[in-house]
Amino acid sequence: MNNFSGCKVLVTGGNGAVGSNLVRKLLDLDAKVTVLDDFSQSVRGNLPVNKKLDIVRGNIVNQKTLDKVFNKKYDYVFHLAARFANEMSVNDPMEDLRINIQGTMQVLLKASRQNPERFVYTSSSSIYGHQMTSTFSEKTIPLPSTPYASSKLSGEHYCNAIHELYGLDYAIVRLSNSYGPFDPPGKFRNVIPNFMLNAINGKDLTIFGTGKETRDFTYVDDCVDGILLAAVKQHKNQVFNLGTGKETTIKKIADIILGLTQHRSKIVYRPMRTFDHIKRRRMDISKTRRLLNYSPIIKIETGLAKTYEWFLNR
Repeated sequence: MNNFSGCKVLVTGGNGAVGSNLVRKLLDLDAKVTVLDDFSQSVRGNLPVNKKLDIVRGNIVNQKTLDKVFNKKYDYVFHLAARFANEMSVNDPMEDLRINIQGTMQVLLKASRQNPERFVYTSSSSIYGHQMTSTFSEKTIPLPSTPYASSKLSGEHYCNAIHELYGLDYAIVRLSNSYGPFDPPGKFRNVIPNFMLNAINGKDLTIFGTGKETRDFTYVDDCVDGILLAAVKQHKNQVFNLGTGKETTIKKIADIILGLTQHRSKIVYRPMRTFDHIKRRRMDISKTRRLLNYSPIIKIETGLAKTYEWFLNR
């Protein structure tokens, strides 16, 4: 991780849930960080005041904004900016395409003219879609079932295309249900912050399905470590799963949160939503362990306790 000391780093989407935690870690590692974010899906206050941090408010599809941002030369580019959430993409697939595909291509082209040490693209476990197996490796053929998942997979292909055309070295990391500080609740947000907010306020926790559905929930600090390792390790131009390698049921998540908050909220069940019928998901992280020395350490109970503490103090 000492590779980042004194380096100039760009983080698109740097005010988001994962992005803001990544920025804080980069600043701790003595990097000079520029954040590009339009603040459309995140609140102000996620980022610290730091003399080594430059924040540019703007959108990745705005060419003038990109010209301004890429007026500096960067050693590393971390591309996290995206129109987040499967449900939002179902409601408005064209806007999803504009931001996640056109925007990613524009950032790639700008980065390729600078040829940084590594372009790191954050993809998603959602690209695997409906599979016959519940465990997904990088060799699993993606079957995206939402516009969001399709757009993230398209971004992966564009990373490879720009590498082949212009020599831009990249790393692709497929994040799996990240959670933790700076991940806010909201209509299109993740299950954990919404459960947390409802439980704190004594409201019911709604599970869409039976509660036996599983996901590979990954604490944001482990995600950030994986992202940074993908940037500096010698294994470039490859795809890496970032998860824990373990399944956790949605019911267990709800039970742990209810135990943390000590409220009398109830769990209520609703039919699964039409865009999400994936029953089980676990990431095979053996390749990431082997090549990047990636080792997630935060257990779900610990991660949820840390998240609860952040909720109480935010």
